[in-house]
Amino acid sequence: MKVVNIDKEVYLSTTFFDPSPHRFRPDDAPVVERKIPILYRCEKCETEISIKTGDFEKHFNSDFTNLDEEDNKNFAPSIKEVNKSDLSFLDFYCPKCNQPTKILFRGGPSGYWGEFSFSIEDMMVLKT
Repeated sequence: MKVVNIDKEVYLSTTFFDPSPHRFRPDDAPVVERKIPILYRCEKCETEISIKTGDFEKHFNSDFTNLDEEDNKNFAPSIKEVNKSDLSFLDFYCPKCNQPTKILFRGGPSGYWGEFSFSIEDMMVLKT
């Protein structure tokens, strides 16, 4: 089994979510460009999977994994190698081809009301 980094810009409809309507920097995306739910297109079979913002909030700073123990352990060395062990993760099996996928993200409260925001930092799949 081999862990492969995949291009998040290719396989995700968006890589961040900030619910704040304010733009503090000129390069911040306007609210109308923030695409939710996030769509992931499976790198192997091209099945589209919808991911809600609540899924990221639920997995923020959590050790819970949707993968079996062996698949989850196979990701650990690759995550450590790219210095991203401190990130939160959301992982799952593709419902069609069963490919294990792990999304690494930073998250937390944002803006005046403390709404949850996140930024996806990396994506990996486990090739069998």
